[in-house]
Amino acid sequence: MTNGRTIAVLGGGTGAGATTLVVALAMRAHAAGRRVTAVDADPCGGGLDVAFGIETEPGVRWEDLLGSDGPLDGERLAERLPEHHDGPTVLSFGRQWCAVPEELFERTWTGLQQAQELLLIDVGRQALASGMTERVDEVVLVARGTATGLAAAGATAQQLQRAPRLVVRGAGRSIAREAATALDTELAAVLPTDQRLAADTERGIPPGSRGRSAYVGACDVLLRDLLLPEEVAA
Repeated sequence: MTNGRTIAVLGGGTGAGATTLVVALAMRAHAAGRRVTAVDADPCGGGLDVAFGIETEPGVRWEDLLGSDGPLDGERLAERLPEHHDGPTVLSFGRQWCAVPEELFERTWTGLQQAQELLLIDVGRQALASGMTERVDEVVLVARGTATGLAAAGATAQQLQRAPRLVVRGAGRSIAREAATALDTELAAVLPTDQRLAADTERGIPPGSRGRSAYVGACDVLLRDLLLPEEVAA
């Protein structure tokens, strides 16, 4: 079986919106009929399952995989992961902090790649330091469209061993293009501000659930034209 496509998404500084984008892209990919799993690689991020509104759903979290050895059956694991009632499966940290050994992450990742069409990894600073972003198909760097947000994205990009694709949130396209030029990287998308996202999250409604919004429309274009380029070429 051909391995699924793996996309790492990381934020340029605090509050960039990387987790929100991971959730939205996962929801939109699932809505398009794709087998997709969102993977939490940030033990200090509060839990990706919370962002999906499924923190009370039963299923395997990272702490349940600690102590396992040998290859992991991705199909079986995907079946045991919590999932949104109309969304993708999610491998998240629970409410207790735990350290996931790099070899466990890689075994889990390899198994899921063989079972799913798309893995979206919410990359935290720990994963960034481990060099994880060097081993994925694409790296998407999310930046707030402010002076400090773009400066933080620049500092983050300097830690990467490859050029990321830049997504700028809440800025005009001209500013976003200037930022991409300054970072010597490709501008993948400009995401509009959506005031409903924060309110939806508080109510357990994951980003990307609403079929009609400028933010969702931008995510659909990003998913089609950037994250799944082999299908665009076809």
